[in-house]
Amino acid sequence: MSDSKSYPLSFTGRGSEYFKIWIVNILLSIVTVGIYSAWAKVRTQRWFYGHTVLDGQPFTYLATPMQLLKGRLIALAVMVVYALSSHFMPALAVAIMVALFIATPWLVVAGLRFNARMSAYRGIRFDFTGGVKEAAMVYVLLPLLLPFTLGLILPYMSYRQVRFVIAHTRFGDTAAQYQGQHKQFWRVYLIALAMLLVPVALIGVGAWSVVSNPVLGASLVGVAVVLFYGAMLMIGGYVMARIGNLYFNPSSLGAVGFESRLRARSLIWIFVSNVFLMAITLGLFYPWARVRLARYRAAQLTVQSAQALDIFTGSRLQAPGATGSEMADALAVGTGFL
Repeated sequence: MSDSKSYPLSFTGRGSEYFKIWIVNILLSIVTVGIYSAWAKVRTQRWFYGHTVLDGQPFTYLATPMQLLKGRLIALAVMVVYALSSHFMPALAVAIMVALFIATPWLVVAGLRFNARMSAYRGIRFDFTGGVKEAAMVYVLLPLLLPFTLGLILPYMSYRQVRFVIAHTRFGDTAAQYQGQHKQFWRVYLIALAMLLVPVALIGVGAWSVVSNPVLGASLVGVAVVLFYGAMLMIGGYVMARIGNLYFNPSSLGAVGFESRLRARSLIWIFVSNVFLMAITLGLFYPWARVRLARYRAAQLTVQSAQALDIFTGSRLQAPGATGSEMADALAVGTGFL
């Protein structure tokens, strides 16, 4: 793309603006016993989408609170039935868990499709066309192999999940493509593992030393625990940066390419400083922490195209129900889109 033009992404929101939305959302959700949470999510998503700007045009979040509320009520009903049955009808609780496990691929696909179709740019919706069969392989079978492979399948699993999302994403009538290789993911996770070995080894040495020297052993364990949590922050920043780059750089959308320049040390600094500032403000810094991360991630992404970004076309898509998306959220199944 030597003749392509660069279109930098930017995030224009401010922490003080989001703080007002965030605090009102919390208060109204408490007063309404959680019912307002659907409106809270829509307000939050619309604010973040609306402040994410590409070529002078913001993204748009199209879901309505009632869509989310219906999905949440269904998800809540399932969770309540499971909680009650776990005490009074254990067999039914087991059956519900098995059913939810079997339904995981559908939940993933439904969540990805909903989040995609509720996202738009220049009036054109995104879409997700992935199937349940492939989702079962990527989100159920491969995770089941983690303990049997001692976690060594994790890089390949991460690669397949990224490829599944990108390769089945569409913007209007244009399908995305993904050219990444799984060997790139191996390097990321091997380095992350190496970063974790020191505190884990120190914990082991400390535990062994407790028998012969309790004071020294306890001290080593204490230091190792602090190092472990510090290493987790570093690993989180490192993996997010490297996988984020592997998510966008090998991807294309027709004639449009992407350049992601996330740096591990920058994300680690944002993570560490955010945790510190949230701790000393008793959590009130959260809106600024989230805005800092959104602004940095947007600033490191550039869209490259030899043609104007208004060349895309798209047909009208039917809005899917939010049940799958809300169930996926309730079960902590990752289906993030933007």
